Amino acid sequence: MPHSGRASGRASGPAGGLAAAVASALAHALAALLILVVTAGAGPPAPLTAPGQGPGQGPGQQGLHHILAQFPDNNATAPRLTHMVLDRATGRIVVGAVNRLFQLDANLRTLGVVVTGPKADSPLCHASGCESPDIPTALTDNVNKILVLDPESRFLIVCGSLSQGSCEKYSVNNITHKPEFFARAIAANDEHSSTYAFIGPERYNNWGGSSNVLYVGTTFTNNGEYRHDVPAISSRRLHNLDFAELSFSKQSSLQIEVKYRDHFLVNYVYGFNASDYAYFVVVQKQSHLPEQEELGFVTRLARTCITDANYDSYTEVTLQCQARGTEDGQPKLLNYNLIQDAKVVPAGQHLANSMGLEAGDPVMIGVFSPSRSISAEPQARSAVCVYSLKDIEAKFNENIHMCFNGSLGYRNMNYISGLILDGMCPTAGVSTAVRTLCLQAAPPPPPGPAPQSGAPTAPV
Repeated sequence: MPHSGRASGRASGPAGGLAAAVASALAHALAALLILVVTAGAGPPAPLTAPGQGPGQGPGQQGLHHILAQFPDNNATAPRLTHMVLDRATGRIVVGAVNRLFQLDANLRTLGVVVTGPKADSPLCHASGCESPDIPTALTDNVNKILVLDPESRFLIVCGSLSQGSCEKYSVNNITHKPEFFARAIAANDEHSSTYAFIGPERYNNWGGSSNVLYVGTTFTNNGEYRHDVPAISSRRLHNLDFAELSFSKQSSLQIEVKYRDHFLVNYVYGFNASDYAYFVVVQKQSHLPEQEELGFVTRLARTCITDANYDSYTEVTLQCQARGTEDGQPKLLNYNLIQDAKVVPAGQHLANSMGLEAGDPVMIGVFSPSRSISAEPQARSAVCVYSLKDIEAKFNENIHMCFNGSLGYRNMNYISGLILDGMCPTAGVSTAVRTLCLQAAPPPPPGPAPQSGAPTAPV
């Protein structure tokens, strides 16, 4: 259950400056085309409003748009694109797709193409390959699941749906050079299950300083016996993709309890590092119990300390996005419970003023849709909600205090494998400061009794 306390917000259009941030969030999603567009006669970004209500743009007053370049061109078959990264050092773009990797220049001209599939594969095969001739294989599409650029090493980490979601490292200077293969089951091994990865810091050893690792969230697919070896969340060394910490007592990963894995599926939508924490934005069932399926789905923000090599500090808070609308002809505050995409950006001056923040403070912008009944299928409606990372961290910390001061006795995360103290909070009266929780890798707090709410904009 989520934490209480609602951030102030409006159901009308927000102050100017949010439109650009929303555009940045929406740029995460890829269509079948990459297009460079120049707009003539446009002024500064207008406030985000409901469709058809943009100020200063009546009929016949819209700006003129000119397409400068597009990928692929009109004569090519449009590939199914999944991910895109920008190499800021060169302005080049690398695009992940089904069965292809593309490297483009700043004008979307193709510099290199790598064919990644289809290939003979089977979910019964190990990530290193099908060694047994008794295992039947079939020609299978390779869906790009992870495409992350390590700017320090100048390598791309690329993982597909074949070979148990194994990965390769490509030189970002020229992706056509032979990659290095890593026989590790990391990404989801089917077309539709989610995988999200990002590079962030870890400080697992006080004497070792800080280094960057690859944080990965992977939906359980139940597509072959090897999938039980794939963690729900893990942190991995960038040079070999092994677990960042692996010893008798610690492993830098987290698993869903085995008896719930095929029912309690977690969709990993976004991830990021902020302060001393690594975050994942997820969509999952409100309850892990099959008999409570009618409760439907929720969006949650999961967090672990970057100093916690064993993920003992893992906890969750539910994100709530509500906007005014109508249902059955009556006005109502509607719950947009399924996040579709998200992005952390610095707040501009106008947005910061409207939320009581300083310009440049980080905010998370989420695009949400309401679910169809109790399913995870989104309706064809959406709303944008904005969350201050300061507020988010405050809610997590308040939940930690509630766990340690005896206000709550249970952490409500039975679906996580290996919870210490059997999911119970420590004995009431134990004094543990929030700032030392990560250093001590103390037991995680509960998700909390009510949701963290964002400042809603107009539904779109």
